[in-house]
Amino acid sequence: FCIMGGQSSKPQQRVLIAVDGSSHSQNAFDWYRTNLATPGEDVILFHTGSLPSHLVAPTGIPASDSDVRQAEESLRKRVARLEESMMEQCKQHSMQCRWKYADSLSPGPAVVDASAEEKADLVVMGTRGLGTIRRTILGSVSEFVISHSRRPVVVVPPPPQQ
Repeated sequence: FCIMGGQSSKPQQRVLIAVDGSSHSQNAFDWYRTNLATPGEDVILFHTGSLPSHLVAPTGIPASDSDVRQAEESLRKRVARLEESMMEQCKQHSMQCRWKYADSLSPGPAVVDASAEEKADLVVMGTRGLGTIRRTILGSVSEFVISHSRRPVVVVPPPPQQ
């Protein structure tokens, strides 16, 4: 805290929220907005994506240039729609947000890297609420981020089933 003119002022907090367009990431954004957000925070909406792995990784069957171009255009449009939607929500709730995108096949490491690059004070993300067996087989982005991040991580679980 800084003492200025006899009043303490909290330094601006930088929060990275992982978004992917799913109901789970929307739930995490809504939870942050409702429970933690304060005016003046630097909120980074972070999304990572990439072309399907069979188009970029050697599989023995080369993808056609047309398939790659079509996949790139589809990815670009999907990311642009997500950015527009999330930034509109920030505007509606008078939140100062900015967008950050990383092209990566591995979302966990991308979130960890982005939070370090941005010097985030907090990472907020949703979870799919997978059971232990499914999580073990499929892996968990949130578990990876918790295990590897040097920043505090808030993992927002899915809402209870009604």
